[in-house]
Amino acid sequence: MAQVPVLPAVTGGVYTTSQLSAVVQAVAFLQAPPTAQLRQQVAQSVPNTTFTSITFDVEDVDKDPTGAGGHSTSSNTSRYTAVYSGWYEVTGAIAWTANATGRRASAWVVNGGILNGSQQAGPATAASDAEVVTRTMLIFLNVSDVVELQGYQESGGALNTLAGAPAQTNATASIRWVST
Repeated sequence: MAQVPVLPAVTGGVYTTSQLSAVVQAVAFLQAPPTAQLRQQVAQSVPNTTFTSITFDVEDVDKDPTGAGGHSTSSNTSRYTAVYSGWYEVTGAIAWTANATGRRASAWVVNGGILNGSQQAGPATAASDAEVVTRTMLIFLNVSDVVELQGYQESGGALNTLAGAPAQTNATASIRWVST
């Protein structure tokens, strides 16, 4: 289990070599906290009237001080798993193919449960593609908690996310550790 580095208490106004090393680790962590920017380049079919976890096949960034990252592009690709406990800022968006029926929605989910206040919904559009942006939220994650972006649509049948467009108007998720 990775732990956020803590600044040591100093006695007598002078750091020991090991205390100074802990200060260097803490500063390095704060300069490069756990961060992920995920993107979907392959369209995903989302069933009618069912919240569905969005998969991400591209990591623009996925880093943390352990070097492990919190996302995988080969297994459980919808998940970001917290390596460190703390408050994370999450934001995301889902682009949908054009379809004039029903609504589109997005929500943040932690360990399988939709977060209160995270759902955003919008009407479908016939003439163009639709995008639903999630609320940017601060959420507390413990080590090994899993956060996912889910999409919902009610077009009357399965509907694809829009992915790989020249303008890259596809599903995205950003997750960033901000504090303990």
